[in-house]
Amino acid sequence: MIVLAGVGAILAVAVLIFLLPPGQITDDVAVGRVDEVEARQVVYIEQHRLYVVATGDGFTVLADDSRHVGDRVLYCKTSGTFSSPAHGEFFDPQGRYLGGPASGDLGRYPVIVRDGQIFVKLDGLQLPSRSSTPYQPTGPLCGGPEDPPGFYSDGLA
Repeated sequence: MIVLAGVGAILAVAVLIFLLPPGQITDDVAVGRVDEVEARQVVYIEQHRLYVVATGDGFTVLADDSRHVGDRVLYCKTSGTFSSPAHGEFFDPQGRYLGGPASGDLGRYPVIVRDGQIFVKLDGLQLPSRSSTPYQPTGPLCGGPEDPPGFYSDGLA
């Protein structure tokens, strides 16, 4: 009887995997509504240590790790850049390397947009090599404390 129940449970899971749309039984995590992220441009998800960035033609989800000894990056709204307060790694709004000791661009996660909601695949982190993209900050760089989480307090203008 126990064996039959176990086989039945395995078959039920197999049927669910086959019938549900892709992404329903993976590590897809909802990280915001499309309209909210577009309005704010950059949203920090502290629980997962990632940024959701509206790009104008979609969304990019970036890890907050500068790729240099585990240093975090913070977002500076006035310059439109990410940088590490610890060692000065510097990245454009797409997470592309601009300078500092980082080994590459910020890590990127696959994004799925479904029913007005943005999902990220936490099991799909990609670590691109360094870009060589020219970028001019949109305003003054930041250097103050972190407040709110993920953002420089002096860059919220």
